[in-house]
Amino acid sequence: MPFRIKVSLVIVALLVALVVIVPLVVPVGAPTGTRPLAEVVAQAARPDAGLVPAGAVELYAVQRPYSGPGTAPISFVLLHAYGSNAFSFDLVLDDLARYGDVVAFDRPGFGLSERPTPSASGAGADPYSEAAQVEQTVALIERLGLSDVVLVGDNAGGVLALEVAIARPDLVAGLVLVGTPAYLLQQGGGAPKWVLRTPQLARLGPVFMRQLAGQPGEQLYAGAWFDASRITPGQRAARSVGTTVEGWDAALWQVTLAGAPRSLEGRLGGVVAPALVLVGAAAGSVPASESERLAAELPSATLEHLDACGDLPQEECPGQFVDLVTTWLADQGPAGARYTRPHGSAEETE
Repeated sequence: MPFRIKVSLVIVALLVALVVIVPLVVPVGAPTGTRPLAEVVAQAARPDAGLVPAGAVELYAVQRPYSGPGTAPISFVLLHAYGSNAFSFDLVLDDLARYGDVVAFDRPGFGLSERPTPSASGAGADPYSEAAQVEQTVALIERLGLSDVVLVGDNAGGVLALEVAIARPDLVAGLVLVGTPAYLLQQGGGAPKWVLRTPQLARLGPVFMRQLAGQPGEQLYAGAWFDASRITPGQRAARSVGTTVEGWDAALWQVTLAGAPRSLEGRLGGVVAPALVLVGAAAGSVPASESERLAAELPSATLEHLDACGDLPQEECPGQFVDLVTTWLADQGPAGARYTRPHGSAEETE
C-alpha cells in the first residue's frame, strides 16, 4: 500500500475516533449555579403559584382568580414561547382577571415545571412530545375546573393552543395567537432524529442547550422585542429562572429530541373557536405573512398588527396587548365575554 494512502487512512481513523469515541469518554460536568426544583420553587415564593399535577407530570402554574362581578364568564390559559415561562405574563394577569380566571403555566422543559425523563413518565410516553403537551394542557384545565377557555399562545405556545383547539374543541371558547409560526415550525431542516439520538449527542446535546443561558439566549430574547432597551433586569431574571433548575439542559435537549410539531396544513378547519391573531413589529418577529396566512385559513379570525411592539406584547406593551384582547373579546370573542369593559381597566387608563 502506498505510503500516502496509509497516512490518509490513519488521518481518517483519527477523525473517526475524534467524532465517535472522544464524546463518549470526555467528562461532561453539570451546569453551574443550579439547584433542585423544589428549592427554586420555594425561592420564587409566589403565593399565587405552585406545582399542579397534570397527567403524568407536575406543571408550575400561576393562578389569578376572576376579580369582576358575579362568576367568571370565561377562563384564560396562557401558553408561553420557547425558552420562556409563565412569568412572561405577569404584567397582564390582573387586567385579564377582570374578565375571567387566569392561569399561566410552564411546559415541561421550561420554567419551574417538572423535568421527567421519558422513561420515568411511563412506558412509551414522552412528556416533551406535542401529543403529551396537548394532554397536559387538557389535564390542567380539567383539574382546575376551568370552562369557556380562551387559550392565549405566544410563538410556540400559539401552535400548542391550535393543537388543543383541534383536539378538544369542546373546551376552547377562543384563541389569542401572538407571533405564531403555524407553518414555519414544520419546515424542518434540522439534523435527522437518528443523529440526534446517537450516544455521542446524548452526552453533548445538553451542553449545546446551555447556550440558552448565555449570549445566544439573550439574542433570542432581545430579538423578539421592538425596542430591547426597554427590557428590565427583573424581566431578564424572570425569563432565566428555568436555567437555575438542576437538569434544565438535559430537559431542553429532550424538547429538541421531541422534534417539530405536526403540520397544520389542512387541519385548521377543525378550529371552531374564534381567534385573534396578533402580528409583531420587531426585526426578529415571526414574519407577518405567517400570521396573515394563519388568519386567512382559520374559520373565524381577526388579524391585528401591534404598534411598535414585538412578539412579546405581554412584556413589552402590556397595555396595548390587553386593549386588543379585550376589544376583541367584546366584539368578536366568546359570547360569555361580550360585556362592557370593567371600569378602570388598563385600556381605559393607559
